[in-house]
Amino acid sequence: MGNKGMKWWTIVLSSWGIFVMGLFISTAVGQTVSHAGYFEPLVHVLQAVLLAFIVLPSLYWLLKKSNSRPFLVIGLPSVKRAFLRFITGAGLVAVLSGSGFAIAEWLGWIRITEFHFSMSLISIALLNVVVAFFYEAFPEELTFRRAVYSALSDRFGRIFALFLQPVVFALAPITVSGLHLITGFEAAPITRDYVILLVTFGIILQLLRLVTNSLWTSIGFHLTYLFNSRFIVLQREARFLTYDEIEPGTGELFIIFMMTLLMGIVILISVTIVRRLTIGRHNKEGFNHV
Repeated sequence: MGNKGMKWWTIVLSSWGIFVMGLFISTAVGQTVSHAGYFEPLVHVLQAVLLAFIVLPSLYWLLKKSNSRPFLVIGLPSVKRAFLRFITGAGLVAVLSGSGFAIAEWLGWIRITEFHFSMSLISIALLNVVVAFFYEAFPEELTFRRAVYSALSDRFGRIFALFLQPVVFALAPITVSGLHLITGFEAAPITRDYVILLVTFGIILQLLRLVTNSLWTSIGFHLTYLFNSRFIVLQREARFLTYDEIEPGTGELFIIFMMTLLMGIVILISVTIVRRLTIGRHNKEGFNHV
Protein backbone atom coordinates (compact mmCIF):
# COMPACT_ATOMS: atom_id res chain seq x y z
CA MET A 1 0.00 0.00 0.00
CA GLY A 2 1.40 3.38 -0.94
CA ASN A 3 0.84 5.92 1.79
CA LYS A 4 1.16 8.94 -0.50
CA GLY A 5 3.42 10.76 1.97
CA MET A 6 1.51 9.85 5.15
CA LYS A 7 3.75 8.43 7.87
CA TRP A 8 2.85 4.99 9.28
CA TRP A 9 2.38 6.27 12.83
CA THR A 10 0.02 8.98 11.56
CA ILE A 11 -2.23 6.35 10.00
CA VAL A 12 -2.11 4.11 13.08
CA LEU A 13 -2.85 6.89 15.57
CA SER A 14 -5.47 8.54 13.35
CA SER A 15 -7.44 5.36 12.62
CA TRP A 16 -7.16 4.17 16.23
CA GLY A 17 -8.17 7.58 17.54
CA ILE A 18 -11.16 7.76 15.18
CA PHE A 19 -12.45 4.42 16.42
CA VAL A 20 -11.84 5.21 20.10
CA MET A 21 -13.69 8.52 19.89
CA GLY A 22 -16.53 6.93 17.92
CA LEU A 23 -16.86 4.15 20.48
CA PHE A 24 -16.64 6.56 23.42
CA ILE A 25 -19.28 8.93 22.03
CA SER A 26 -21.67 6.16 20.99
CA THR A 27 -21.44 4.33 24.32
CA ALA A 28 -21.76 7.56 26.31
CA VAL A 29 -24.85 8.59 24.37
CA GLY A 30 -26.20 5.05 24.69
CA GLN A 31 -25.82 5.10 28.47
CA THR A 32 -27.52 8.50 28.69
CA VAL A 33 -30.48 7.40 26.54
CA SER A 34 -30.74 4.08 28.41
CA HIS A 35 -30.85 5.82 31.79
CA ALA A 36 -33.64 8.02 30.41
CA GLY A 37 -35.73 4.86 30.10
CA TYR A 38 -35.74 4.29 26.36
CA PHE A 39 -36.32 0.84 24.85
CA GLU A 40 -33.02 -1.14 24.93
CA PRO A 41 -33.06 -2.25 21.26
CA LEU A 42 -33.52 1.40 20.27
CA VAL A 43 -30.46 2.27 22.35
CA HIS A 44 -28.39 -0.36 20.53
CA VAL A 45 -29.55 0.88 17.13
CA LEU A 46 -28.68 4.47 18.10
CA GLN A 47 -25.21 3.40 19.23
CA ALA A 48 -24.61 1.55 15.95
CA VAL A 49 -25.77 4.53 13.87
CA LEU A 50 -23.60 6.96 15.82
CA LEU A 51 -20.45 4.83 15.66
CA ALA A 52 -20.90 4.07 11.96
CA PHE A 53 -21.59 7.76 11.21
CA ILE A 54 -18.42 8.83 13.04
CA VAL A 55 -16.01 6.05 12.08
CA LEU A 56 -16.84 5.02 8.51
CA PRO A 57 -16.71 8.43 6.75
CA SER A 58 -13.59 9.39 8.72
CA LEU A 59 -11.83 6.14 7.85
CA TYR A 60 -12.88 6.47 4.21
CA TRP A 61 -11.26 9.91 4.13
CA LEU A 62 -8.12 8.52 5.79
CA LEU A 63 -7.92 5.60 3.36
CA LYS A 64 -8.42 7.94 0.43
CA LYS A 65 -5.53 10.06 1.68
CA SER A 66 -3.27 7.00 1.96
CA ASN A 67 -4.57 5.08 -1.07
CA SER A 68 -6.14 6.34 -4.28
CA ARG A 69 -8.74 3.54 -4.37
CA PRO A 70 -10.09 2.94 -0.83
CA PHE A 71 -13.04 0.83 -1.96
CA LEU A 72 -10.67 -1.53 -3.75
CA VAL A 73 -8.68 -2.27 -0.60
CA ILE A 74 -11.93 -2.93 1.28
CA GLY A 75 -13.03 -5.35 -1.43
CA LEU A 76 -16.27 -3.59 -2.38
CA PRO A 77 -15.89 -3.45 -6.20
CA SER A 78 -16.57 -7.21 -6.48
CA VAL A 79 -19.80 -7.91 -4.62
CA LYS A 80 -19.79 -11.60 -5.60
CA ARG A 81 -16.26 -12.17 -4.36
CA ALA A 82 -16.97 -10.23 -1.16
CA PHE A 83 -20.04 -12.40 -0.51
CA LEU A 84 -18.10 -15.63 -1.07
CA ARG A 85 -15.34 -14.47 1.28
CA PHE A 86 -17.94 -13.47 3.86
CA ILE A 87 -19.51 -16.94 3.69
CA THR A 88 -16.05 -18.52 4.03
CA GLY A 89 -15.41 -16.66 7.28
CA ALA A 90 -18.89 -17.44 8.60
CA GLY A 91 -18.56 -21.10 7.63
CA LEU A 92 -15.27 -21.44 9.49
CA VAL A 93 -16.98 -20.37 12.72
CA ALA A 94 -19.79 -22.86 12.12
CA VAL A 95 -17.34 -25.73 11.49
CA LEU A 96 -15.06 -24.95 14.44
CA SER A 97 -17.87 -24.27 16.90
CA GLY A 98 -19.87 -27.27 15.70
CA SER A 99 -16.82 -29.47 16.16
CA GLY A 100 -16.41 -28.06 19.66
CA PHE A 101 -19.99 -28.96 20.55
CA ALA A 102 -19.58 -32.46 19.08
CA ILE A 103 -16.31 -33.13 20.93
CA ALA A 104 -17.63 -31.73 24.22
CA GLU A 105 -20.77 -33.86 24.04
CA TRP A 106 -18.81 -36.96 23.01
CA LEU A 107 -16.51 -36.47 26.01
CA GLY A 108 -19.50 -36.04 28.28
CA TRP A 109 -18.71 -32.43 29.19
CA ILE A 110 -22.04 -31.07 27.96
CA ARG A 111 -25.49 -32.43 27.14
CA ILE A 112 -27.80 -30.54 24.79
CA THR A 113 -31.29 -30.69 26.28
CA GLU A 114 -33.47 -28.36 24.21
CA PHE A 115 -33.65 -26.30 21.01
CA HIS A 116 -35.53 -23.00 20.83
CA PHE A 117 -37.13 -21.43 17.75
CA SER A 118 -39.65 -18.62 17.72
CA MET A 119 -40.36 -15.54 15.61
CA SER A 120 -39.50 -13.25 18.52
CA LEU A 121 -36.14 -14.97 19.04
CA ILE A 122 -35.34 -14.83 15.33
CA SER A 123 -36.29 -11.14 15.24
CA ILE A 124 -34.05 -10.37 18.22
CA ALA A 125 -31.15 -12.28 16.64
CA LEU A 126 -31.55 -10.58 13.23
CA LEU A 127 -31.65 -7.13 14.82
CA ASN A 128 -28.55 -8.01 16.82
CA VAL A 129 -26.74 -9.11 13.65
CA VAL A 130 -27.55 -5.85 11.85
CA VAL A 131 -26.49 -3.76 14.84
CA ALA A 132 -23.32 -5.85 15.32
CA PHE A 133 -22.34 -5.34 11.67
CA PHE A 134 -22.38 -1.54 11.93
CA TYR A 135 -21.34 -1.26 15.58
CA GLU A 136 -18.62 -3.92 15.74
CA ALA A 137 -17.71 -6.09 12.75
CA PHE A 138 -17.39 -3.63 9.85
CA PRO A 139 -15.83 -0.60 11.65
CA GLU A 140 -13.46 -2.77 13.71
CA GLU A 141 -12.24 -4.77 10.72
CA LEU A 142 -11.82 -1.64 8.61
CA THR A 143 -9.94 0.12 11.40
CA PHE A 144 -7.67 -2.59 12.78
CA ARG A 145 -7.34 -5.38 10.21
CA ARG A 146 -7.12 -2.89 7.34
CA ALA A 147 -5.84 0.58 8.26
CA VAL A 148 -3.80 -0.19 11.39
CA TYR A 149 -2.32 -3.47 10.15
CA SER A 150 -1.39 -2.11 6.71
CA ALA A 151 0.48 0.83 8.24
CA LEU A 152 2.24 -1.41 10.78
CA SER A 153 3.22 -3.97 8.13
CA ASP A 154 4.66 -1.22 5.93
CA ARG A 155 6.89 -0.17 8.81
CA PHE A 156 7.69 -3.42 10.67
CA GLY A 157 6.86 -6.26 8.29
CA ARG A 158 3.88 -8.60 8.13
CA ILE A 159 4.80 -11.03 10.91
CA PHE A 160 5.55 -8.41 13.56
CA ALA A 161 2.46 -6.43 12.53
CA LEU A 162 0.35 -9.58 12.88
CA PHE A 163 1.03 -9.63 16.63
CA LEU A 164 1.26 -5.87 17.18
CA GLN A 165 -2.14 -5.11 15.63
CA PRO A 166 -4.11 -7.14 18.25
CA VAL A 167 -2.38 -5.15 21.00
CA VAL A 168 -3.53 -1.90 19.41
CA PHE A 169 -6.98 -3.49 19.02
CA ALA A 170 -7.16 -4.40 22.73
CA LEU A 171 -6.05 -0.92 23.77
CA ALA A 172 -9.19 0.62 22.21
CA PRO A 173 -11.81 -0.67 24.69
CA ILE A 174 -9.33 -0.25 27.55
CA THR A 175 -8.92 3.42 26.63
CA VAL A 176 -12.67 3.93 26.23
CA SER A 177 -13.24 2.38 29.66
CA GLY A 178 -10.70 4.81 31.10
CA LEU A 179 -12.39 7.75 29.39
CA HIS A 180 -15.71 6.62 30.87
CA LEU A 181 -14.20 6.63 34.36
CA ILE A 182 -12.73 10.10 33.87
CA THR A 183 -15.97 11.57 32.51
CA GLY A 184 -18.31 9.93 35.02
CA PHE A 185 -19.92 7.31 32.80
CA GLU A 186 -20.26 3.65 33.69
CA ALA A 187 -17.05 1.89 32.68
CA ALA A 188 -17.03 -1.62 31.26
CA PRO A 189 -14.94 -4.01 33.39
CA ILE A 190 -11.59 -4.86 31.81
CA THR A 191 -10.28 -8.21 33.05
CA ARG A 192 -7.20 -10.22 32.16
CA ASP A 193 -9.38 -12.89 30.49
CA TYR A 194 -11.08 -10.22 28.39
CA VAL A 195 -7.75 -8.80 27.20
CA ILE A 196 -6.48 -12.29 26.30
CA LEU A 197 -9.70 -12.92 24.38
CA LEU A 198 -9.36 -9.63 22.47
CA VAL A 199 -5.73 -10.30 21.52
CA THR A 200 -6.52 -13.85 20.37
CA PHE A 201 -9.56 -12.62 18.46
CA GLY A 202 -7.45 -9.95 16.77
CA ILE A 203 -4.86 -12.51 15.68
CA ILE A 204 -7.31 -14.91 14.04
CA LEU A 205 -9.16 -12.09 12.29
CA GLN A 206 -5.89 -10.73 10.90
CA LEU A 207 -4.82 -14.21 9.77
CA LEU A 208 -8.12 -14.60 7.93
CA ARG A 209 -7.55 -11.40 6.05
CA LEU A 210 -3.98 -12.41 5.18
CA VAL A 211 -4.82 -15.96 4.09
CA THR A 212 -7.79 -14.96 1.91
CA ASN A 213 -6.57 -11.48 0.98
CA SER A 214 -10.01 -10.12 1.80
CA LEU A 215 -11.41 -8.05 4.63
CA TRP A 216 -14.80 -9.67 4.08
CA THR A 217 -13.58 -13.04 5.34
CA SER A 218 -12.70 -11.53 8.70
CA ILE A 219 -16.00 -9.59 8.72
CA GLY A 220 -17.92 -12.83 8.11
CA PHE A 221 -15.99 -14.60 10.87
CA HIS A 222 -16.37 -11.66 13.24
CA LEU A 223 -20.13 -11.32 12.79
CA THR A 224 -20.83 -15.06 12.98
CA TYR A 225 -18.59 -15.40 16.03
CA LEU A 226 -20.63 -12.75 17.83
CA PHE A 227 -23.92 -14.41 16.83
CA ASN A 228 -22.66 -17.84 17.86
CA SER A 229 -21.40 -16.61 21.23
CA ARG A 230 -24.48 -14.57 22.12
CA PHE A 231 -27.28 -16.83 20.89
CA ILE A 232 -25.86 -20.37 20.93
CA VAL A 233 -22.89 -20.95 23.23
CA LEU A 234 -23.46 -18.52 26.09
CA GLN A 235 -26.59 -19.51 27.95
CA ARG A 236 -28.34 -16.15 27.98
CA GLU A 237 -32.10 -15.63 28.14
CA ALA A 238 -32.39 -15.32 24.34
CA ARG A 239 -30.74 -18.46 22.91
CA PHE A 240 -31.32 -21.12 20.28
CA LEU A 241 -30.33 -24.08 22.42
CA THR A 242 -29.96 -25.12 26.05
CA TYR A 243 -27.29 -27.46 27.35
CA ASP A 244 -26.10 -28.72 30.69
CA GLU A 245 -22.41 -28.49 31.57
CA ILE A 246 -20.90 -31.43 33.40
CA GLU A 247 -17.58 -29.58 33.29
CA PRO A 248 -18.19 -25.93 34.31
CA GLY A 249 -17.08 -23.36 31.74
CA THR A 250 -17.01 -25.84 28.84
CA GLY A 251 -19.10 -23.65 26.56
CA GLU A 252 -17.19 -20.45 27.07
CA LEU A 253 -13.68 -21.85 27.44
CA PHE A 254 -13.62 -24.97 25.27
CA ILE A 255 -16.06 -24.20 22.43
CA ILE A 256 -15.51 -20.46 22.06
CA PHE A 257 -11.87 -19.98 23.04
CA MET A 258 -10.06 -23.28 22.47
CA MET A 259 -11.95 -24.69 19.48
CA THR A 260 -13.15 -21.58 17.64
CA LEU A 261 -10.21 -19.24 18.27
CA LEU A 262 -7.10 -21.28 19.14
CA MET A 263 -7.85 -24.15 16.76
CA GLY A 264 -8.71 -21.62 14.08
CA ILE A 265 -5.35 -19.92 14.55
CA VAL A 266 -3.52 -23.26 14.31
CA ILE A 267 -5.38 -24.13 11.08
CA LEU A 268 -4.72 -20.74 9.48
CA ILE A 269 -1.02 -20.74 10.42
CA SER A 270 -0.74 -24.27 8.98
CA VAL A 271 -2.39 -23.13 5.74
CA THR A 272 0.02 -20.19 5.53
CA ILE A 273 3.08 -22.41 6.07
CA VAL A 274 1.93 -25.00 3.51
CA ARG A 275 1.20 -22.25 1.00
CA ARG A 276 4.63 -20.68 1.46
CA LEU A 277 6.38 -24.05 1.12
CA THR A 278 4.38 -24.86 -2.00
CA ILE A 279 5.14 -21.50 -3.61
CA GLY A 280 8.80 -21.83 -2.67
CA ARG A 281 9.01 -25.32 -4.18
CA HIS A 282 7.30 -24.20 -7.40
CA ASN A 283 9.63 -21.22 -7.70
CA LYS A 284 12.67 -23.47 -7.17
CA GLU A 285 11.46 -25.97 -9.77
CA GLY A 286 10.77 -23.16 -12.20
CA PHE A 287 14.28 -21.79 -11.64
CA ASN A 288 15.84 -25.22 -12.21
CA HIS A 289 14.01 -25.59 -15.50
CA VAL A 290 15.32 -22.30 -16.85
